[in-house]
Amino acid sequence: MQITYQDLWTKTRDHLANCLTEDTFNDTFGEVTKVVKFINGNIFVLVPDPFIKSKINNMYIERINDILKSLTPDKLKFKFVCENEVNPEVKKENITTNNRLFINNLNENFSFESFVVGESNMFGYRMSLNVAEQPGVIANPLYIFGGVGLGKTHLMQAIGNYILDKDINKKVRYIQATDFIVDYSKATQSSNMDLFDEKYHNLDCLLVDDIQMLETAKKSQNEFFKLFEELITRKKQIVITSDRPASELNGIVDRLTSRFQSGMNVDIKKPDLEQRINILNRKALESSTKKIPKEVLVFIAENFTNNIRELEGALNRVISHSDVYNYDDITLERATDALDALLKYKKQTDKKTDNYENLLSIIANFYNITINDLISNQRKQTFVLPRHITMYILKNHYNLPFAKIGKILGGRDHTTIMNGCLKIEQELKNNKDLKLAIDTILKKCG
Repeated sequence: MQITYQDLWTKTRDHLANCLTEDTFNDTFGEVTKVVKFINGNIFVLVPDPFIKSKINNMYIERINDILKSLTPDKLKFKFVCENEVNPEVKKENITTNNRLFINNLNENFSFESFVVGESNMFGYRMSLNVAEQPGVIANPLYIFGGVGLGKTHLMQAIGNYILDKDINKKVRYIQATDFIVDYSKATQSSNMDLFDEKYHNLDCLLVDDIQMLETAKKSQNEFFKLFEELITRKKQIVITSDRPASELNGIVDRLTSRFQSGMNVDIKKPDLEQRINILNRKALESSTKKIPKEVLVFIAENFTNNIRELEGALNRVISHSDVYNYDDITLERATDALDALLKYKKQTDKKTDNYENLLSIIANFYNITINDLISNQRKQTFVLPRHITMYILKNHYNLPFAKIGKILGGRDHTTIMNGCLKIEQELKNNKDLKLAIDTILKKCG
């Protein structure tokens, strides 16, 4: 039988009754019996008055949550609320029988407290905190952009978590842009917009990750524009993340990109060495009971510089390596050994990345056109051939997926990229000049 929120609180009360005197237990927890809401990893328990709430939070909260950890492997916490903090309709829900444990769409670990701040993200962090403290007032929309794995999603979800911590009744929704496309497609196919409208239009805060994924979905863009206008008019907070500035979203209609630019745009850059070391130090404390020398953290930070995910992945490999081989301590020599394969692969990948980023410039120069011509939508043959050659080389020599190539070339869809590659493959069978041109371009790439 699956455990419910109410079961967890009842079992926790039983533990408390066994370790407290009868009078102490009855005075504090006698009337604290009912779970009223679950959101964002927090189980909310109703208390009779602010005095009891304060007493529990000051004297018993750590013990209570330690008991909870012993009852379930899920990362949950109890929070205590008075009656006036709970919506009347929520109180009436029979949470014991209907609401089972589930994973909220916000990750409770993404908080402002767990975000490592440095020069690369200071402005983004402070603006996000300001937005969380005054949603719909300070910057609307808040548009956060930067490379993969730099903390955009963390900041965005920290805003949502902060808003919910201040008011459990706020309606906050976090989605990937692709989720919006799927939801809208299902709604239109079924000719039933009621569930879609209920999900998206009655919100206090909408968090949309990777908005660039809307570039190939024109109908979804139109629907998102209507939703955007409605929420902004009602002064409901919108937060958006992207891998590029709003001005560079080539496949998204101008009326949307102009709206994105009308709020506050903040960028997150790659963390510097000091910040990378701080990130690793925090991660090490969370992930391992073994002490990891600073020289090991510095070594990882110096060699893995692209993004935070890469950084944490390297640290996890070192920790796992020490566990598998039962090392009592983690030394620099052992860490180097653990990361040897990753470092060799990274060296090869970084070289390829540098090459394909230069590829556009090399091809543009070879055909005496500009990079803007290369990625534009112009259909002149003088632009189309080098564009198709670019697609072909990125696919066949750098093994990039069609979606990635589409992003590099101005937001084209995978079908366009696939057709461009096929045309070059067919042409190469009989066109020696084309083969010579591609070989020359590849030599220039190094």
